Amino acid sequence: MFTACRNCIKRFKLGQEFSSNVVDSSSADENEAKEIDIEAITNGDKDQEHKLKVIMLEAEVMRQEGKLVPPISLITQEQWKELLNLPSRTARRKCFEFLFKVSKMKENRQFALKYDLAHNNILLRIYDTTINQFYNNKLIQAMMFGQKLVVDCGYDSDMTKRENSNCAKQLMLLFSENRLHADPFDLHLCNAHHDGIQMKYLHKFIPNMLEKSFPINVHEKSYLDIFPKDQLVYLTPHCREELTEYDHDAIYIIGAIVDKINNQPLSLAKAKKEGLKMAKLPLDRHLQWGSGSGKSLTLNQMICIMNDIKFTGNWKHALQHVPRRKLIDFQIGDHIKTATDNLRYDRPRRERKWAPASNTDLSRISYIEDNHDKVRVGKNVVKKIMND
Repeated sequence: MFTACRNCIKRFKLGQEFSSNVVDSSSADENEAKEIDIEAITNGDKDQEHKLKVIMLEAEVMRQEGKLVPPISLITQEQWKELLNLPSRTARRKCFEFLFKVSKMKENRQFALKYDLAHNNILLRIYDTTINQFYNNKLIQAMMFGQKLVVDCGYDSDMTKRENSNCAKQLMLLFSENRLHADPFDLHLCNAHHDGIQMKYLHKFIPNMLEKSFPINVHEKSYLDIFPKDQLVYLTPHCREELTEYDHDAIYIIGAIVDKINNQPLSLAKAKKEGLKMAKLPLDRHLQWGSGSGKSLTLNQMICIMNDIKFTGNWKHALQHVPRRKLIDFQIGDHIKTATDNLRYDRPRRERKWAPASNTDLSRISYIEDNHDKVRVGKNVVKKIMND
């Protein structure tokens, strides 16, 4: 009797705890929703505010269904604005999955920073700040003694919003690839207006790039106002002259443009208008391009090629940064490999050798020397013995 009452009391307490947890979780979600500045995201638009609340409810339903949705508190205002601009529920679901993976990646990084064995180790810990200081020190030395390289950032008005975002990512990779090299360039970002779309995206990727201690030169002026005109060489793929010999005294200019939609020769027209020397990389001289593959290179690939040609002077070594999928030898080799994997005649055949039968009298076989001084068996004699 008493045990039954005790079990009832335990069940009642468990039910109270479960209901309190549900209430706490729902109240926590409401608090997270309250923390979001809806007016700053929607700019006071009632339709956008209603759509934002629907998307929040949609995210909560997806989370209850077991789909990959990050906590609402981890979604920034810019990400909410991007979610508002997405046209369909499938696109928002994919965006939520991406944000969830990014949040888990950050958690794994924080966990990886902790050492095992109660966070102890016999080795000295090397922090990320130490590695950054080491690479930035190389860039500071390049600013004092290295060769200068100009990146023309004056094409943001000729690109779409998506192209400007991709270009900013390539500029970030250009900076990182440059500082990893043994002999980096002294980078100068010219025509970089701080109010432009491209610089806003780049500032998101490199938040401290406008600080005085950061080892990169950002100029709103043109390169014509900073460097002597006779040393400037504009690298454009649309000109005729090839850069056969690298000049260590020249100041090369790379156009920061992603031309997925607009394929006009903008850099060629700009260089002609300003009266600058022009050159293009000798890609056709050293590489065989495959059919249907474009010859355009990203900004980070360009900086890798320029660093290697400056350091080694060998074009074949420098052009190894061109993606192999664009070259004809890679395409032909891959096609032959996939087409002949299952063919029988490609497999090595076993050589068949003649062997006499068990009832053959080997003492009656004669050996005859031919004109090539090789020994062969007299086949007529063998046939005669077999017939006998």
